Amino acid sequence: MAEAGIQTTAASPAGLHVAADLQEAQARIDAIAAMRAELPVGIDGVVVKLNDTAEQQAAGTGTRFPHWAIAVKLPAVERQTVLENVVWEVGRTGVLAPTAILTAVEIDGSTVTRATLHNPADIRRRDLHLGDTVTVYKAGDIIPRVQAAVPSLRPSGAQVVPLPEACPNCGGQINKAQERWRCTKGTACALPALIEYAAGREMLDIDGLGKTYVAALIESGDVTDVADLFTLTTEKLTAASGSAKRGVKLADQLTAAKSHPLSRVFCALGVLGTGRSMSRRIARHFGTMEAIRQADAAAMQEVEGIGPEKAPVIDKLIAAGVNMTEPEESSVTQDAGPLTGKVVVVTGKMSGPLEAYGRTEMNALIEKAGGRAGSSVNSKTSILVAAPSTSGKPSSKAVKAAELGVEVLTPEAFADLVATSLS
Repeated sequence: MAEAGIQTTAASPAGLHVAADLQEAQARIDAIAAMRAELPVGIDGVVVKLNDTAEQQAAGTGTRFPHWAIAVKLPAVERQTVLENVVWEVGRTGVLAPTAILTAVEIDGSTVTRATLHNPADIRRRDLHLGDTVTVYKAGDIIPRVQAAVPSLRPSGAQVVPLPEACPNCGGQINKAQERWRCTKGTACALPALIEYAAGREMLDIDGLGKTYVAALIESGDVTDVADLFTLTTEKLTAASGSAKRGVKLADQLTAAKSHPLSRVFCALGVLGTGRSMSRRIARHFGTMEAIRQADAAAMQEVEGIGPEKAPVIDKLIAAGVNMTEPEESSVTQDAGPLTGKVVVVTGKMSGPLEAYGRTEMNALIEKAGGRAGSSVNSKTSILVAAPSTSGKPSSKAVKAAELGVEVLTPEAFADLVATSLS
């Protein structure tokens, strides 16, 4: 590759090295970290891997990464710059998100002018002032964030970062009950973001209904909430997309979306605190949208936000002929499910009857059978579904399960256990 004129790692100051042991490898990592700022490209770490194919095969490969290689992350690069301003944006659920505007500074190969701030309480905890010199780093070497102010460099007369008195998007009132402030209009305040979210693949699945078309539909007044999507004619969709062919395709997809299960329609509403998994659990527990609407706080347990704010939209969805029930085969109650009260963790690539199931589908299956999907093995885990390791060595989750006495099932055995919930 180098002879063909391609720049390679071997030709860089960092080089490509073969180490005899881990101590030598660590020494080389330290040397590369020391020259990091002078390298011709930005790096966030050093990869160490076995240099023998037989050893690689013996170590094996997991579903996400090989067991014969590891990425050693280097400490995040920090730089100092000036906090010029803080701007506020509103997300699809109405949450106010502050962003720091910074004097341009280069961090790890890119120029940074904006950085993430968390919420008003975090701004006050950090005692941030406009004009402050602040330390900035890249979280995960990707997302710029403000670490802290440098009080000793604060200019005289520096103003404390002002917090908004009204919603920066619509001018309405702000709910300040929690650390993350929210416009009292909720999702109605940031309608374009909500409509784009509702059209997503795992909600209504309206392929092609992106930012440009959504903006045109809202600007024309044809869409004022999620329910209005189902009242759109082919002519209106054609006008928004600028193509008769696209208009027909979008109309067909909207018609098909009316038949989606309640869980996907409920998720599309963008209720605060609910995502895909929570929406599935709510839909299975209550069965119908009417039952959800009538549920009180105790019945909804930890879920909030389905109150009067969404009632008009739900009425319009019903009037548009959108399905408001969960299929009977998906409404297995927690009392009847084979996984009732159990936490299930999945690792590895599924096989047998579950071969086509990815992580999302497995989580849905677990919940459908009355259980709860977990991400790591711990004392609360009831079952670990583990595909056999290609290397013959147990995975780290399988080892942990053995230590804790957690039941381990193959994908085939698990499929037998939840056979009544398989679609």
